[in-house]
Amino acid sequence: MQKRFGINIILPVIVIVLWGCPFPAAAERERTDEGFFTMLDEDGQVICRTAHYITAGDEYLTADNKLYRVEKIEQDNAHARLVEEVTLSLVPARTSIFVEIRRAAAVFFSRNQQPVQGEEGEEKRPVALFHTHSGESYVPSEGCTHVEGCGGIMEVGEAMAGRLRKENVPVIHDRTCHAPQDAMSYDRSRRTVAELLQKNPVALIDIHRDAVPAEEYEKWIEGEKATMVQFVVGRQNPNQKASDAFARQVKAAVDKEYPGLVKGIFYGNGKYNQDMAPRLLLVEVGTHTIEREAAEKGAEIFAAAAHRVLSVGRATDRPLASGAWRALLWIAGLLAVGVVFYLLINGGWERIYQALGGRTGAAGTGRPKDETGPDENPPGDE
Repeated sequence: MQKRFGINIILPVIVIVLWGCPFPAAAERERTDEGFFTMLDEDGQVICRTAHYITAGDEYLTADNKLYRVEKIEQDNAHARLVEEVTLSLVPARTSIFVEIRRAAAVFFSRNQQPVQGEEGEEKRPVALFHTHSGESYVPSEGCTHVEGCGGIMEVGEAMAGRLRKENVPVIHDRTCHAPQDAMSYDRSRRTVAELLQKNPVALIDIHRDAVPAEEYEKWIEGEKATMVQFVVGRQNPNQKASDAFARQVKAAVDKEYPGLVKGIFYGNGKYNQDMAPRLLLVEVGTHTIEREAAEKGAEIFAAAAHRVLSVGRATDRPLASGAWRALLWIAGLLAVGVVFYLLINGGWERIYQALGGRTGAAGTGRPKDETGPDENPPGDE
C-alpha cells in the first residue's frame, strides 16, 4: 500500500515538473539563399512571402487585419483561406496562472539565480533586445547575407534601442553571438533569454530580418526610405495566446500612428523561445535585399510608435519573482488535491479523517467510537 501511495504522489510531481521545464527549442527552420515561400489566398492573390518554412495550419494576419490559415502546400506555394477579419485592441490580455507557472519554472530550471526585482514602478523595468540570428546582414550594405560573428542586424537593434532611449525607456541591448545560424540557434539563444529574464524586463524583442525580395518590405515614410516590420508568433508555444495577444496589442499601437508599417503577423510551426515569457516578440526588420540604413530607419519608427505598449506592463505582467511565488503556491495546492483524491479512492472520508489525526469510527457509522452515545432504548427497558 505504501508503494502504491508513493507512486500516486510522485507521478503528479513528475508531470508538473516536466510540464514546467524549458525543453530545448524546436528547429524553427528558415530559408537563407535557396528561395522563399509564397502564401496565396483563394483567388491566387499573394498574401505574403516569407523565408520561414510554411506548414499546413500556419496562419497569417495581414496589415489590414485579415486572418488566413494555410490548408495545403504545393512546392513553394502555400494556399490559404480567409478565416476572419480581426479587430485589434490596445487593451492588454490577462496572463493565466499556467503562463506564470511556466515562467517561474523556466527561470527555476535555468542555470541562473532567481531574478532581481526591478526598481519600484513598472516604468523602470527595461525592454530587452537580443538577436537569435546574430550574423544576419543586409547585402546592399554589407555585401553578404550572413557573417560568422555579429552582422548588420546588430546595428538595426542599436537603432531600435537608441530610439527607445530617446523615449525615456530603459533598454538592455544584448549583443551575444549565437552563430552559426542553423537549427540550433534558438537553443543557443535560450540561455541568453534566461539571463535577460534575471534583469526583470517588461518585454523582450528578438530582432531578425527576412530573406525575400526587397519589394516585400520596402516603404517610404515621411519622404525617407524605410522598411516594414513583421512579427512572428510560435504555434507550438504553450504561451501562444498570451504571445499573440501581446503581438496584436503592439500592432494596434503601431497601426494607430503608422498604418502599414507592420506588414503582418506570421504564426509559424515553432516556439521561438516564446514559451519562456509571454511578452517576448520576434520582430523581422526588412529583408536581406534592402540597405541596412533603411532597416535602421524602420526600426526607429517602429520603436517610436510602439514604445508605450512595450515599456508599460500591467498587473497581469507583474515582476517574475511575484509570479514565481504564486506559481509555487499553485503547485503546492495541486499536490494537496492529489493527496486528497488518492485518499478518497483508497479509503474514503474515514481514511482522510485518520490522516488528519482522528481515530477509526465504528463499522458502518462513519463516526469515531468515542462519539457514540448510549442507545436511546437499551434492551430490557421496553
